[in-house]
Amino acid sequence: MIPGKCKIVIIEPSPVVRQGLRVLIDEQPEFAVWNLYCDLQSFQENHAGFVPDVILINPGVIDFHKQFSIRTLFTDYFKSLFVAILYKYVNHQTLTDFNGVLDIYDDEQTMIGKLHEIIKTNQGRENRDNDNNRDLSEREKEILTSVAQGLTNKEIADQYHISVHTVVSHRKNITRKIGVKTVSGLTVYAILNNLISQEDLIL
Repeated sequence: MIPGKCKIVIIEPSPVVRQGLRVLIDEQPEFAVWNLYCDLQSFQENHAGFVPDVILINPGVIDFHKQFSIRTLFTDYFKSLFVAILYKYVNHQTLTDFNGVLDIYDDEQTMIGKLHEIIKTNQGRENRDNDNNRDLSEREKEILTSVAQGLTNKEIADQYHISVHTVVSHRKNITRKIGVKTVSGLTVYAILNNLISQEDLIL
């Protein structure tokens, strides 16, 4: 990852699991647990701009954001690895958003071994992922804003003097980049990223 210790944060509702993971990980000389959070909101309010190398997170804390991929919820953390903390069934589709999985029923040696393997497997991933196309182009932002305002593909095409096929192509690229498919999800994304205000929406 980076020189020095690998900095880790843990987002987990259970205080027992949180503290147990912290003790286990802090015993490893190459790792440092930077902070613990009980939910997504506490992390977002208190991280103070710090970007960890690894975010260990219980997938249950993002259940209410099902229309989003985890990368969309953590747009400022494209260099971080996301590792799911599992102790109950989570559907496969949800887990595809993560770089790896830790099962709390594994023994200590297995769990630390998995963490090492996840980090090793993903070394250099941030360069491969972000050399290309994480950011939306200006035209894609325009298309996204129009979609959020409730315009149809035909209306968008007419507005920007492009073909409907081109609009569809832009929408596919937007979905690929930000991981959001639904119009409601795209609208929320546009608001959260200051591309549109709630007053601009067509009710």
